[in-house]
Amino acid sequence: MKRIPCLIFTLCLLASGSIWAENTDGQSAANTSTELQPISFAQWDGILEKQLGKITVVDFWAAWCSPCIERFPHMVEMHHKYKDRGVRFISLNLDEQGDKESIDWANDFLERIKAVFPNYHMDENMTEAFERLDLLGLPAVRIYATDGTETHRLSGDNPYQQFTEKDVENAVQNLLIQ
Repeated sequence: MKRIPCLIFTLCLLASGSIWAENTDGQSAANTSTELQPISFAQWDGILEKQLGKITVVDFWAAWCSPCIERFPHMVEMHHKYKDRGVRFISLNLDEQGDKESIDWANDFLERIKAVFPNYHMDENMTEAFERLDLLGLPAVRIYATDGTETHRLSGDNPYQQFTEKDVENAVQNLLIQ
């Protein structure tokens, strides 16, 4: 697996056919698994629609992105901190479609850090995924209000002005008090 420094890269989103079954607590069945579920562009839109009524934090990442890997455990911590307050965390892995070594590594990583929220892999062309998701680089986090409106777009596009875990948490807290 290649590890490429993250700055500006044109890449991917979600693919394939995972079933989105609801548990009694309103969370998806994928919340209990750390394994990446392949997803398509069309399915990604459906995943976001199912989050209406919840504050949703989406972490875009890849195995080759060192800053993504460093930040991801903080997302897991925030998930545990806010899950009972109506905040849902979702990760979207953007490793290259068909890169089995990277996907295997990512699944092992998710298992190791116990990322028990929905984790998806965009099973589409990486360049198209970055384009369709309007991403220039990784890491990136998008936060959506309960009505589905994107309220925060945090990215690593500018190497001189990187977002922090505190920026993510402040955005979530601001939405919780509205």
